[in-house]
Amino acid sequence: MIRAFAKYYVYWLVFFLIQKPLFMLVNLPLTGDITWLDWLLVPVHAFPLDLSVASYLMVFFGLLLTVMSVVRIRQAARILDLYTGLLLFVCLCAFIGDCGVFPAWGFHLDKTIFIYLSSPKEALACAEWWVWLAGLAALVVLWGGCFWAYRLWMQGWEQSLRYCDTTRTRWLQAGGRLLMTALLFLPIRGSVTTSTMNTGRVYFSDNQMLNLAAVNPLFNIIESLGENTFDTDKYTYMPSAEAQQLLCELLPSEPHNATQQVLKTQRPDIILFILESFSFNAWEAMPAMQRLASEGIFFANAYASSYRTDRGVVATMSAFPGQPTSSLMTVPYKSQHLPQLSKSLSPHGYNLKFWYGGDEDFTNMRSYLINGGFAERVNDHSFPVSERLSKWGVHDHLLFSRAVREISNRRDSAPHLDIILSLSSHEPFEVPASQRFDNIYLNSIAYTDSCLGAFIDSLRCCPRWDSTLVVLVADHGYPYPATLQNFEPKRYRIPVIFCGGAVTAPMRIDRVCSQTDVVPTLLAQMGIDHSEYLFGKNALDSLGTPFAFYSFNDGFGLITATDTVVVDAKSDRLLLGSHSNTEQQARAFVQRVMETIDGL
Repeated sequence: MIRAFAKYYVYWLVFFLIQKPLFMLVNLPLTGDITWLDWLLVPVHAFPLDLSVASYLMVFFGLLLTVMSVVRIRQAARILDLYTGLLLFVCLCAFIGDCGVFPAWGFHLDKTIFIYLSSPKEALACAEWWVWLAGLAALVVLWGGCFWAYRLWMQGWEQSLRYCDTTRTRWLQAGGRLLMTALLFLPIRGSVTTSTMNTGRVYFSDNQMLNLAAVNPLFNIIESLGENTFDTDKYTYMPSAEAQQLLCELLPSEPHNATQQVLKTQRPDIILFILESFSFNAWEAMPAMQRLASEGIFFANAYASSYRTDRGVVATMSAFPGQPTSSLMTVPYKSQHLPQLSKSLSPHGYNLKFWYGGDEDFTNMRSYLINGGFAERVNDHSFPVSERLSKWGVHDHLLFSRAVREISNRRDSAPHLDIILSLSSHEPFEVPASQRFDNIYLNSIAYTDSCLGAFIDSLRCCPRWDSTLVVLVADHGYPYPATLQNFEPKRYRIPVIFCGGAVTAPMRIDRVCSQTDVVPTLLAQMGIDHSEYLFGKNALDSLGTPFAFYSFNDGFGLITATDTVVVDAKSDRLLLGSHSNTEQQARAFVQRVMETIDGL
């Protein structure tokens, strides 16, 4: 009995062990310069987490053996075959999916995947058909190989069990097997103290990729499902009053009003482009953006607040920072209380319209927009089926063309706010344009950039051009080049540009600023109060403190004029920078963000 139990245990431990070098091979460009010793240390340090997951999987087998002590089960081998086959399917789906998304996401699969799975069309759009086919083929091959290895390794296990003749002995044997099963609680929990098993337990290196390689993907998904949507306690580092004081060093309660007026009118027509994945690292693929930067106000040292579109839209329109493990947009009862640019402009007579070529129900965006007052919205269903040629919906040239036609033909005197969210430069980066770059990401950026250039050129002929402000901002960055890790500041650098006929003169701003500063800066130019945007600042305020905060999966960073710190919240250690006041400001910032969400 002990031999069968031990063999099944070893099988799962080896199964998880083999995943570590495979994960590292798939993500080799991100691992950097590592030694053979690093390859060995990853599975060694991963062992406690793998042991915990294997122990979870062993509980059923332990209970099966316990029952078999008192009752002969003739189909025991088939029961274990079915159980193992199902577990292999689940574990391999997690592993293959994790390997597939990690290069783009920069973090392991977690409960975020269920947002995509709730919208199958968007889930399928994340990759090209051959990627899905390759993943399916890998699943079939690996499942077949692993199941064959299981059958070979466990062959005849049920025949090796010794059945006792007496009832008393059988019950004693059952008690022993039940006790052995109960002892699995120790490796499952990982400790007999108040500390329980968590993914941070396997972190061991200054190389973050080695830490991530040691994480069991199945455990990571399960752990994320058990986390609160907004875990305020996890990001509480100090008394609230102290956090507020540190935050005031970055965002004083009284603005300086030392801002230069850069607009010809305080009530311009505003066209805000939120551009999918427009990382500053792809600047070479943006000739139209480069031209517009030379004509307008170019914020050359700007950073995105987070890493996904739902977070980037809220950061841009509500000046509310993204969170490390949650998304406000997906929780309508919270997001409805956020300020929005549309809410600030509506009392001043602005007509509102939102343009998007995709599904506005994805990540609960519809509720966010309706709460923002956008009664007029264009989405994928606003176009005929023949024009929904992108996996995400309608390609940017069709959306932009429709928008510029309507905007150019307006003859009313009321000011307008149009927000246009692009989508073609999203994975899998399939665009209806000739290949300009060998890299498919750069090529998709070049395509959307050309669509943007055509939009602006058409708009210049519009009678309202001189009173039109075009704001260009990315929703988030992108891990380009492939060696760029998820926590690095360069991953979040984005272009931000104010351009159009309403701009008085070209200007380059080199001070550090954030995506969350777009709305406060704009409202300050318009003479409209922006005090309700608690975490954004006027980027044109020459006396303000230049900084940018960003979050990634279970971590956050703060960039100032003189310092940069990045904190991994899972292991509570610094990935970049040194212990300083900047680190404390970063911790205070994320704490105040989570406390504010708690009060919404």
